Amino acid sequence: MNAVLRIKNDLVAASMVASILFLALVSLGLSLAVLPLYVNKTLGYSAFYVGLVVAIESISTLLSRAYAGRFSDNHGPRKGMVLGLTLTFSAGILCYLSFALLPATILTYVIICFSRILMGVGESLIFTCSGTWPIGLVGREHAGKIMSWVGIAMFLGLAAGNYVGAWSYYSVGIVYAALFMSLSPVIGFVFVAVVRPVDVHPERSEIKLAYAISRIWKSGSGFSLANIGYAAITAFLVLYFVESGWREEAAFSLSLFGVGYVCARLTLGWRADSSGLKMTLFSLLIEAVGLLLIGLATSPQQAMIGAFLTGFGLSMVYPLLALPALKSLPDKNIGLALSTYESCFDIGILIAGIIGGSIVSWFGYESIFIFSFFCCLLAMASTVLAFRQLEDEQMEPAAAV
Repeated sequence: MNAVLRIKNDLVAASMVASILFLALVSLGLSLAVLPLYVNKTLGYSAFYVGLVVAIESISTLLSRAYAGRFSDNHGPRKGMVLGLTLTFSAGILCYLSFALLPATILTYVIICFSRILMGVGESLIFTCSGTWPIGLVGREHAGKIMSWVGIAMFLGLAAGNYVGAWSYYSVGIVYAALFMSLSPVIGFVFVAVVRPVDVHPERSEIKLAYAISRIWKSGSGFSLANIGYAAITAFLVLYFVESGWREEAAFSLSLFGVGYVCARLTLGWRADSSGLKMTLFSLLIEAVGLLLIGLATSPQQAMIGAFLTGFGLSMVYPLLALPALKSLPDKNIGLALSTYESCFDIGILIAGIIGGSIVSWFGYESIFIFSFFCCLLAMASTVLAFRQLEDEQMEPAAAV
């Protein structure tokens, strides 16, 4: 009977997996919206402790990426998704119980930090399995389209979670925000139940993480450098507008970044599998131009155009650079390949957080966007190396024949 309830069309099933990611990212977005407010406003802790809560989750995600990839390869993405949703649900429940039952003390802060560790590991598993599961359903030749769907689900989930989190905190209270945080991944279990599992390779992966890194670093470094622009936009764009006297346009400018991101996925995502080096370089160039426009802006309109172009250019970098990364390792190690590649997103965010704050302190907000512009140029060099490696590997079998 269980088999009867499962979706027969693999494309529909793949979109259902993307929906699971959306629900999980709603939970993550909720936490990112309400926890900094709770730590600062309710617990009364400084910005350092606010940043620590966010950093703990990022570090947990980064350190568990390889584990998530191996778990998906050895046990299957369906089991990995169940474990990831369970950890995400547990993180939400810990926050809910803390807000509902405990006073605002250091114990509550410690529990929140522990919940961030659970959320980070759960996020790693869900991110990885939301890529490996659909690829297993529809085939590796459609990996680019899958990455495009995953990116849209990720972005929309975070945006929805941020909005609902901020609204619930100020309108109905943080306890209800934590309840929403807990219930969102629970809905994901319904989708897990109706999507068929994919084949798992019986032999356990023996590939070392160091070898995976040596194969993927070229794609990964390009992805990491491109995402410094994303971090600059999300962390500093609104502050840049406020300091420049463009406060009224700040929120709209951030929305334009999101509009550009989604527009690129909807218009170009279908070409992800057939496009290669040229489209990747074009996307990075568009992002670089957008960041330069923001950094040199003399009017809010110029900066808003830059925000749209940054989102449009960055959008396709993830799926396009994922292709040479995924093809760098055998099919049975696709989970390790994807998790290693995705860990570069965390590295890019951490670099932007550590270096970006110092750059802004010394040279002002516009400098972080100029810095991100040069990072995009470096990403182009990494991209050329990544696709050249892929071409060389494709030529080797032909030469052997």
